Amino acid sequence: MDWTAQLNSLLSTQVPVLPSPGMVRLYLALSWALVLATFGLWLLRRWGPAGKSIWYWLLPAGLALWAAWPGALSPTYWLGLAFQAPSLMSAVLCGLFVLRQFKPAVLPATCCALPWYFGMLGIVLGWLLLLDTFAVWPVSLYALGFSPVSLAVVALVAGLPWLLAGQRQSTRNISLLLVAVLLLQVLLRLPTGNLWDALLDPWLWIVLQLEGLQRGLRRFRSSQS
Repeated sequence: MDWTAQLNSLLSTQVPVLPSPGMVRLYLALSWALVLATFGLWLLRRWGPAGKSIWYWLLPAGLALWAAWPGALSPTYWLGLAFQAPSLMSAVLCGLFVLRQFKPAVLPATCCALPWYFGMLGIVLGWLLLLDTFAVWPVSLYALGFSPVSLAVVALVAGLPWLLAGQRQSTRNISLLLVAVLLLQVLLRLPTGNLWDALLDPWLWIVLQLEGLQRGLRRFRSSQS
């Protein structure tokens, strides 16, 4: 067996499997609609009126319909030009957030609590990809997102929380979340066919860093008190 040829095939990025243009356009509209609806719902929960008023339905639904509107009057048109499409991870997390707000019995808050290293992995991956744009690494890290070996490595990492979780169901959920995103990426190849675009986008990366800073400040304050 020619191991060199096998290794080259695993690392090959020459023939990436890309999503169809129609699927890309559909995902662009639906993903931004979900993200904007989630953002509106988050604003209402943080600064809106107490209780579940009619605005908790109208504002997210209105933002979602506005994002799905075709043409330049839609925010999706401009957001797509500036940032392309949200990652599959962002779309799944937004969907879980919306489901938890309207169906807390189906998806309680403890079910969606993610461990701290989930954010750290996302932050590190984002910095590695950012440095990759300046050709810092000897190989293109972003291009490796089209190769089969990157999927195998991420699948292995996704299984580690399940093995190390013990009886903690909230920790096991991170494995289920990552596996679900990987399956969607393999089946649909969204949003670009690159694995890193499915796992992370600039907005999610910024949110992870802000959350990490807040967590660090809380620990610092608790240690000082």
